[in-house]
Amino acid sequence: MKKIFATLLLLLAFVPVTFAQDEEKEESNPEPIPELFYGTRTVNFHTVRQLGRNVLAYRISHRFGSLREDQLYTFLGLDGPASISFMFDYGITDNLMIGVARDQFQKVYNGYIKYNLLNQESGGGSPVTLAVYGKGNIISLRNPAPPGGFNRFEDFANRMSYIAQVLVARRFGERFALQLAPTYVHHNLVEFAEDANDMFALTGSAQFMLTKRMGLSGEFGAVVNEYSITPENFHPTGSIGLDIVTGGHVFQIMVTNSPIINEAFSIPYTQADIMNGDVRLGFNISRKFWL
Repeated sequence: MKKIFATLLLLLAFVPVTFAQDEEKEESNPEPIPELFYGTRTVNFHTVRQLGRNVLAYRISHRFGSLREDQLYTFLGLDGPASISFMFDYGITDNLMIGVARDQFQKVYNGYIKYNLLNQESGGGSPVTLAVYGKGNIISLRNPAPPGGFNRFEDFANRMSYIAQVLVARRFGERFALQLAPTYVHHNLVEFAEDANDMFALTGSAQFMLTKRMGLSGEFGAVVNEYSITPENFHPTGSIGLDIVTGGHVFQIMVTNSPIINEAFSIPYTQADIMNGDVRLGFNISRKFWL
């Protein structure tokens, strides 16, 4: 597994250089390319796409119960425990957006920022789109300590966690886009004293456009360092979704192995093993408002 991640990191380093050399052979006349992705996320993970100046977006994400349960009895997991998240994004400029969200999982509130340093161009311009993304999370879950017990949230700092990513994406031809993102996750409080507070991961996202208004999106993320004394409890997270674009709306239905929507928790702490068929249905709905 580590060899695979090392290979992906090497590709991440050399792909921009390779394409830059190819672009030098073309006539130097940089022009912006069409948007790489339908939306600002593939499924759970952020993409390099920006909303644009003065654009507000509202997003609802919903995950149903596991399909490993009695599928007929639980109606394909729709009766099972659900997870939901509400998000508001706002484009300050064409290359800068901010957002806030509230996740049902551990009742987390979070704020995030994303900035594009480079945008892919044709005709001798940048061969890739490069963005930086950061998020801070606050767990608001109540944890009243029993008499004489330990309240793990007595120190407010224990409620905090963070994620930072460098997003590198490229569009190949008219239909396919690929993104890789070295990722850093930090949790102030972990389950066991021997667990690591700092986690390093690699995520990959891709989208294939079937038509101008319909496409397939996929993503995968896994931690690459040893961070838990119970590694058998956690598995890489993966998702695949069908995107349908209708005006200012983007609707997506997906299959994922993670009930957790917030990537700061889903990347290191997904307990469902996708290789054993422990997956669930879900959907994302986003709506843009031009202010």
